[in-house]
Amino acid sequence: MHAVKMRYNHAMPKPTNLRQQQADLDRQLLIGFFAILFIIGGALIFFVYGTGAAFLGTVCFAFGAVLVGAVMLVMLGLQRLSDWLEERE
Repeated sequence: MHAVKMRYNHAMPKPTNLRQQQADLDRQLLIGFFAILFIIGGALIFFVYGTGAAFLGTVCFAFGAVLVGAVMLVMLGLQRLSDWLEERE
């Protein structure tokens, strides 16, 4: 029997940016949540209460999305301010 010599690539794995991956995941989860909320929630309201209620429900969902977006923008601004202040030191 001949021993098979295997070659291994000992190259270092590419470094990962875990903060960027977490930010991407958070964004995808938020978009997915609101997509499911609009599609399934709107459809359920439509089937149970009718067209007018579905329209009003969609308006309320949109208003909630705007509020969540405003909070996210404030948090993003605070993060950038914190990063900028840290770089100044």
